Amino acid sequence: MVYRTGQMRYPQTQLCTSRYCIAYLDILGSKNLIDNDMNNEFLNYLNMLCGDALLEVSSNKDIFIKIFSDNILLAVNTECEAQIRKERIEALINGVGNIQNEILRYGYLVRGAIVEGDFFHNDVIVYGKALVKAVTDEEQIAIYPRVIVQKDIFELLPHYFIMDEDNLVFLNQFIFSHALEYVNFKHQLLEMLKKNPDKKHKQKIMWIINYYNNYLSFNKAKLSVKIFIKEQDINAKIEDT
Repeated sequence: MVYRTGQMRYPQTQLCTSRYCIAYLDILGSKNLIDNDMNNEFLNYLNMLCGDALLEVSSNKDIFIKIFSDNILLAVNTECEAQIRKERIEALINGVGNIQNEILRYGYLVRGAIVEGDFFHNDVIVYGKALVKAVTDEEQIAIYPRVIVQKDIFELLPHYFIMDEDNLVFLNQFIFSHALEYVNFKHQLLEMLKKNPDKKHKQKIMWIINYYNNYLSFNKAKLSVKIFIKEQDINAKIEDT
């Protein structure tokens, strides 16, 4: 135990926050998976997914990444010239979209938020109003497996985002994928319906199925009809539960 007396009872550091754009991501359903992970299967999947996330951003030294349990935090300093700020935010957005799709390839869903504001990090601490806002937005506002975004970030790079029926803007993750992946995405989403009897979780899976189908419909000239998730596909999986 450390006992501090005199002036040592007061901080000797002069830490301060800076302007950052941060993305806070959460793997949905992980609490239940961790609680029931008797053979460490989810632990090993999580280790692999986190390793993939680290690899995704490792080539970009501007992106700070911190992973704790089933949460992934990405951050870039935006206290810089306007064009550099834009490039850094765009790099972070690309990293987030690729991580979302990588996690979906293995049958898991991501929810999160991208915000800009005051933030600090070192080897021990992550701290700041931006972090509080991102966590709060992910937990209380995003609801569905989507990464919602602050208005000014959307206005800076609108082509990366889409507006939902509830007027929330979220990252259009499928623009970071290619046609060969849709067969796997279809399989994983249907398997999730089969494995998750919980009504709340099913609603979240149905949300992303609808988003997936709407995205494909918008791009249907380039895509095969077979990769759509049809009502009979959904009913067949629900009957199997």
